[in-house]
Order: sequence, then C-alpha cells, then structure tokens
Amino acid sequence: MIKSIGILYICTGPYALFWKDFYESFEKNFLPSYEKKYYVFTDVEEIFAENNLNVKKIKVEPMPWPLITLFRFSTFLKIEDELKKCDYLMFSNANMICNEIVTPEEFLPREDEVLSVTAHPGYYGKSKIEFPYERRKISTAYIPWNCGENYVIGAMFCGTSDAFIKMSKTLKRNIEEDLKKNIIAKWHDESQLNRYIINKPGVRILEPMYCYPYGMEVSYPKKIYAVSKQAKFDVKSFKGQYAKSQSSVRKSFGVLKRKLLLKERFMYLIDVISEAHIGEISDEE
Repeated sequence: MIKSIGILYICTGPYALFWKDFYESFEKNFLPSYEKKYYVFTDVEEIFAENNLNVKKIKVEPMPWPLITLFRFSTFLKIEDELKKCDYLMFSNANMICNEIVTPEEFLPREDEVLSVTAHPGYYGKSKIEFPYERRKISTAYIPWNCGENYVIGAMFCGTSDAFIKMSKTLKRNIEEDLKKNIIAKWHDESQLNRYIINKPGVRILEPMYCYPYGMEVSYPKKIYAVSKQAKFDVKSFKGQYAKSQSSVRKSFGVLKRKLLLKERFMYLIDVISEAHIGEISDEE
C-alpha cells in the first residue's frame, strides 16, 4: 500500500511567488514513491496548479510579522481532521527547492522515531553555549545554558501525522501561554520547536543538507535549498519595524560577540554548578 505525506505550505502575500518552483521541484524529487498532498495556506486569489487533485488551497488571513510564523501551528490545526488522513506530515518554508531525489529512508522518522527535525545550518557543529535558545525563565521555551545538544531550524520538519498533530497542539498551547504574559520567544516558533525536542524520545536530527541556506557556502550536499527572498520581494518592507529592530540587535550582537561569549560561559557555569535541568514537555491530548 502506498504511503502518503501531507506537505504543509504557508504563502501569504508575496510568499506565494515561491509556490510554483516549490511544487514542481517537490513533485519531481521529494519522496517519489509516496503519495503527496499539498495543503497551501494562502490569502491570494489563485495559485499555480490549484486544480490538481493533490493540491488543496486553504484560505487564511494575512498577519503581520512575526505572527504569521508564530501562529503556524494554529494554522495547521485548522484542518486537523484532514491531516489525520495522511501517514506523515511535513512543513517547509515557502522559499525551498528540492534539488535532488530525497528518499523516505533518509528523511522520515525511522523505526522507534516519530519526528524528524533539521539541524540549523548556522549552528551545526557549534557549542551549546552558542545556540540562540530562549534563555528567559518566564517563557515556555526556556532552556538552561547547560541543556540541549542540537539547535534545529524551524523551516523544515516532519513526523507521523499523530506525532505532528500532538506537537502542533502542544506548541500552540505554549505560544498562547507566553502571549498571555506578553512574551514572544526569541526566535518565535523556532525557539518553541527547540524546547519541544529536548529530552523527547523518538526524534531524528537531520543534517542541514535538507535546509541548505541561501548565501552560504557549506561543505554538505545541497538536497533541499533555500532561494533568495529578496530576489522576489522587499523582505524588510514586508516584515516592517519588527525586522528592523531585529537587524539592529543582530548588528549590535556582532560588535559585542566577544564580550557576550564571556557572559555566556559564565551563565553556563552557573547552570552547571546549580545542575539546572528541564524535563520532557507533555503533549496536548
């Protein structure tokens, strides 16, 4: 019996410009032996191949940055009953191209695993004290300095439909808890995903070749890669003031990195001495 995978794709506003290339490349190269169903959450009137039997367009309202990414788990759950019909579910950022054949054996959860998440190319092989985890204890995404072995990217992850839906419900709950306290985790849904996988059994960590970054030259293969957003539209204008403030923060961080690393090492030492720890996050039922 042919297995199925539901591919969740959010493309509001100018992000719809990436859909055609995404669809054609994933149809050709991604899990060729699987039945693929594309769930496209969008606010545009018409998308490429929308009349194809394996494309389902779901109308959503556009939201300002970063809410569109922060609320992605809530967006998925709008069609929970439909998603349960798939064997597997996966999410990919809009600006991705599947460049080579990707097989189920290399990408999907293996035996005794239920989720596959992708190592972040910017932090692959680095020390845990360099990971940009959420460090504020008041956030549900909080991770002590001495915890965590991987930093994964929020742009590419998958799982069995049951595990994916459970994760989506749990992260929706945690994000809403933070918002009640007027908090958004440092890197939004990505911070929440990183907290979720810590101490979680059955999680496969994929190498960054399945989310090869735009504008970087790295040593691993280029199986699924990001294309330039800026080539399609003005990203800064789309993201507005929030993106400008984040850019300013990143610039300041670059200038102060040496000093901050000293602070990070100090905080790491404190957490080691105090034996700081966190447990597995309980899933929503």
